[in-house]
Amino acid sequence: MPDYPVNPEKVFYNYGGRIPPLQLDDKPVEAPSGVLRGGRKLITDTTLRDGSQDSRLAIFPNEAKVKYFDLLHKLDNGTGVIDCVETFIYQKRDLWVLEEILSRGYEYPRVTTWTRAVPKDIKDLVGISNGRLKETGMLASSSDHHIFDKLRFHSKEEAIEKYLQPIMTAYDSGILPRVHLEDTTRADIYGWVLPFMQRVLRETNGIAKFRICDTIGMGSPDPFAALPMGVPRLTKLLRDETGAELEYHGHNDFGLATANSLAFWAYGGTKVNCVFGGLGERSGNTSLEQVVANYIRIYGDPGFNLKALTEMYDLVHNEVRPLPSNAPVVGEVFSSQAGLHQTGLQRQREAEGGFIYLAFDPSEVGRADEELQRVGHLSGMDGILSLLNKEHEKRTGSAGQFTGMSRAAKFVYDRVHDAYDGRLDEGTGTFVDWRRTFFSAEELYALATDYERQHARA
Repeated sequence: MPDYPVNPEKVFYNYGGRIPPLQLDDKPVEAPSGVLRGGRKLITDTTLRDGSQDSRLAIFPNEAKVKYFDLLHKLDNGTGVIDCVETFIYQKRDLWVLEEILSRGYEYPRVTTWTRAVPKDIKDLVGISNGRLKETGMLASSSDHHIFDKLRFHSKEEAIEKYLQPIMTAYDSGILPRVHLEDTTRADIYGWVLPFMQRVLRETNGIAKFRICDTIGMGSPDPFAALPMGVPRLTKLLRDETGAELEYHGHNDFGLATANSLAFWAYGGTKVNCVFGGLGERSGNTSLEQVVANYIRIYGDPGFNLKALTEMYDLVHNEVRPLPSNAPVVGEVFSSQAGLHQTGLQRQREAEGGFIYLAFDPSEVGRADEELQRVGHLSGMDGILSLLNKEHEKRTGSAGQFTGMSRAAKFVYDRVHDAYDGRLDEGTGTFVDWRRTFFSAEELYALATDYERQHARA
């Protein structure tokens, strides 16, 4: 491979605060032969590190971090696909968490840390580790936006020399350096990233590993997308030109973090960074649960314990910060209130073709008791009947008795929609007294049984 010289000129991607355009090349980049299904695809979980930087939470509690680590181990289930978990080492609470998770003695995920690009951090890590930590991530900001505007280096060569100091401190201390190329999707790829990677590999005898960071989410999974924002093109180029193990760190500013991570795997990358529930700065990081689900779809299930996902959702939602209720894979995404959808949900259990309105069974991810029907303003008779019959069976122990021909069910249907209609106030010309909440199964059942009692006396 050729040696790439450092470009002395500054390269910026300044769009004056406007939404950045994406340049497309004339031809798509081709995926490396055999890469899609060949080779090991791994995950580094950075929930305890980058996820804890989410501006919507003041602190990720210590005990919750340890519980999360245990559940991550449970999810991995001995597959080794969730290869590492990453954590800080700066505060007393960080060191307490580090000691707790190291004491578990799990083979997977392995415990790694993150440091700044200063030798002192590495020296502190060596003392803390006492030989127990074999790898650390370390920051090496790669774009000229960071090299010149943030860090105020005078040249790109100066940045390389400064970054090499902690890298070599780690290397000389027997700790594998994983270099975090911050803001790679705005970097001078040929004029700084490649020369820097080649220098690091030479100095470390080829053992250093690298993390491609899409720090502000500007990357694109489109194989036509040009450098530096085109994740397929960027991944293949860095892999082909250096032969180094690559890892991808995505942010979700344009909603592409998961798609970029999957494209990174397809074009030769080994590891992707994930955070549960998409926690993280601004729009968050790549969601662990989405990547795990898509790993199974593309590469097959290596043996994950997917039921741990609901436990992880409950832990983060209750002890860290509320998660979106419509989060894919783990949220409250298995219920419907629309009439046509409710009919499909009602019939799909016995349907010859399988599920009609669900991508997979909720029990796959630990939601065995998920209620598929919610009765709201769009609900049809099938949804109401489902809840009525389930409530009847729960109360009596016998099979449900309500059908579409039941007068009681028709009465309930009418009362439900009367409640959501409200009434028109002639004076103001607006609707008032209309219901804003779902009907519970208990409410529906009370309406039906009251109707039956009244008509039984008639």
